[in-house]
Amino acid sequence: MQPAYLRTDWSVLSCLLRLAQREGWGVEFREDHILVSNRRAEEGVIVLPAALMRHARSSGWRANRMRDGYMLRHPAVRQSISLQLEA
Repeated sequence: MQPAYLRTDWSVLSCLLRLAQREGWGVEFREDHILVSNRRAEEGVIVLPAALMRHARSSGWRANRMRDGYMLRHPAVRQSISLQLEA
């Protein structure tokens, strides 16, 4: 029997995605990952996701820096998340 407070992979994922949307990020579900991007990147403005990254790291997400953003993975979540900083 698992403890009642154990979070499911969906609750871990949805918590991060809700925070991203509150911070003004768009969320797109792709076939093999979830793309989180900021509409201001299309205007040439790079928005640093400081609050989003702090939450992700404190919740156990692992961040790998990529050329145009970050790839987030969590051991309890099947989907990876691409955090895109450039258009």
